[in-house]
Amino acid sequence: MRRCFTLLIGLIAFVTSSCDDKTKEEIADVIVLSRSSVAFAMEGGTTTISVACPSEWEASCPDNWVTLHPGEGYLTISAGGNVTSDTRNSKITVRSARDEHEITVHQAYSLETVLLSTTVSDGIEFDSEGENYIFTVVTNGEWKATSDSPWITVACNRANSTVTLTAAPNSDVHRTAKITVSSTNGTDTKTCEVAVSQISHAENPYYKLLGYYGLYAQNWYYGGSPIGVSGTGAFCTVEQKEYRKSVYIKDLFVKGTVIEASYDRQTGALSIELGSKCLQVNLSASVIRAYYLMTINMNTGSFTGGSLTGTLGEGYNDDADQMRKAIHLSGFEGAYLTLGLIGYQSQQYVSFSDLYYATGTMYLVEWDKPVAATAVTRAAAGITPPAESFPVSPVNN
Repeated sequence: MRRCFTLLIGLIAFVTSSCDDKTKEEIADVIVLSRSSVAFAMEGGTTTISVACPSEWEASCPDNWVTLHPGEGYLTISAGGNVTSDTRNSKITVRSARDEHEITVHQAYSLETVLLSTTVSDGIEFDSEGENYIFTVVTNGEWKATSDSPWITVACNRANSTVTLTAAPNSDVHRTAKITVSSTNGTDTKTCEVAVSQISHAENPYYKLLGYYGLYAQNWYYGGSPIGVSGTGAFCTVEQKEYRKSVYIKDLFVKGTVIEASYDRQTGALSIELGSKCLQVNLSASVIRAYYLMTINMNTGSFTGGSLTGTLGEGYNDDADQMRKAIHLSGFEGAYLTLGLIGYQSQQYVSFSDLYYATGTMYLVEWDKPVAATAVTRAAAGITPPAESFPVSPVNN
């Protein structure tokens, strides 16, 4: 809705010659347009019409090939390219509470001028494991699509004006190709190009997450006792579960644990699930212990679930004394800054006197091979843990 209070001289003349049975307000509340018709070339375009009206007004058009953008005292009209084999005609209605006017719209066409575009706004990048990509060709001519490289297969469906590109798995190096779409109408031919590429297996961000890692933490607890040492104190493997969807984190803190994490292809981040059972052990014929990965408040002994985010970057490997690939962990909330295993047995939750608990800033850093001891485990060697686990309390579980 727009309003313009500028009245033209012609409008004043109209008021003085109006019929006696209308009030001055009714006569003055009329729409005055600078043009009553517009015409577009086949390529389309944009034009603006001035609209003078002392009250609120609106504009509408029944055809979606005409786009309207009302402004303060003007109406902008746009049309895309006409790929049909005939002229297009439509009408725009501009109305207020007491007046209404129409603007006729025409658009030309040409039997021998080619209009050509695709729905690809930018280049296309394929996954290393191969995949399909479909785009649409918009044209008024006979068209085809070809590739300059054999690794990409091109299939044209002229019935629905689509092109399907298929890339085979790429175990070699990063590769590129060019797709050329050409269209001919009479004696006129136009072409457009689509750039495509495919990452290698080594470049694949999902596969970069997989490997053997050590958990580096700012501080460590052994059981309920703080060690006061930073370093790497637990190890695990990150393994493929469902490609580009999820991974397993295995053997973290205790051999046999399996923790699931979902993978976001758009961001490359992991969402690591907390609070689900990651291991079950039969301690005896009547005692079963279940393990859960949790975030813990070491001051109160309480714990909570939720999830952590793992983001690929770099971290310090204290064994090799160098920076390496690392999965940085974030998402700790409040006072629950410690990560570790909580058990459930004999109808109570317990934490363990003989396990390590990581606290503060932490990340999984790439490691060469399993090791028997690290700076953290050596620092903890002098600690004599209690014989039993000790009860803890869940929070929001």
